Amino acid sequence: MNTGYNNDNKSDNLNNNTENEDFIDGCSDSDKDSILNDDYDIDSPDYDADDDYADKDDIDEDDADAVFDRQEKAKKRSNIVRYIVLVISAAVFIFAAYNLINIFLAYHKADVIYDNIGQDVLDEDSHTKVTIGEDEQPVEIPFTYNHQALLNINSQGIGYMYIPSINCRLPMVQGDDNDYYLTHTFNREYSANGCLFEDYRINGGLSASHVIIYGHNMRNGAMFGKLKSYQNYSFWNSAGNNVFYIYTGNVIKEYKIFSCYISEAISDTYTFNFPTLASMRDYAANMKAKSMYDTGVDVSNASQVITLSTCTNDGEQRFIVHGMYIGEASLE
Repeated sequence: MNTGYNNDNKSDNLNNNTENEDFIDGCSDSDKDSILNDDYDIDSPDYDADDDYADKDDIDEDDADAVFDRQEKAKKRSNIVRYIVLVISAAVFIFAAYNLINIFLAYHKADVIYDNIGQDVLDEDSHTKVTIGEDEQPVEIPFTYNHQALLNINSQGIGYMYIPSINCRLPMVQGDDNDYYLTHTFNREYSANGCLFEDYRINGGLSASHVIIYGHNMRNGAMFGKLKSYQNYSFWNSAGNNVFYIYTGNVIKEYKIFSCYISEAISDTYTFNFPTLASMRDYAANMKAKSMYDTGVDVSNASQVITLSTCTNDGEQRFIVHGMYIGEASLE
């Protein structure tokens, strides 16, 4: 019998129904409702694809505008940050340049002060030779010294330091403390260079058995800034470099350097006012043993030691140069 419905059609319909059911099962709940209720039918005469694309274009344009706005805001923020960094950098540079200029001006001012003092106290046009020291050889002194002229500038003046090897020619004082002349020149003007000064606690001034002279280690080499050259044995061993001189009153005294080393800021290096000559000689022997190199100088018969002390890059340490008195000569 022909019923008008064969098994092939039945099979096709079953397959189509199965595929539709699988498709629907894969959709979200809202889409299922739309499909089952015929709300989502692209074959519907009311469906307009252009409307969908128009909506999509509107969304894309809105997104593009939003992205552009964000980019512009980011650029503005970036420019502001760059401007702030530029202003800060310029301010730091100007501040550093200002400080640097002030430092050099201060150096120059101190140099002028000490040059003027030298012109008042030293006569470089008057050269003389004196017989001084253990070798009893004539030593040419490149200038004469006027002690009274020194006292006229500062009544606390005690003499003039002359270290030929580092071209150090500076007046010395012994003040009422160990602070004032750290920041004041010989003529009492404020300066970071300060002045060479003897420890105020030492009795007897430059005649004491142990004299300690302090001076700044200036970066431009002023004051005791070049004293660190004595860290090298080859420098100490060069001709004429192992001695220094002190002018005081009407005499010039010669000292031979016997020890150079780095010391702690608080140590037995700064022992003074020895009760006996023997105790001072023991001190000299101990200081010689600290030397960075062997100078070969015999200190067993030392009658006086002068210690030159300056700061180092380490605030807790000092560079020390010890000199032993070897003789003097009259300047008259």
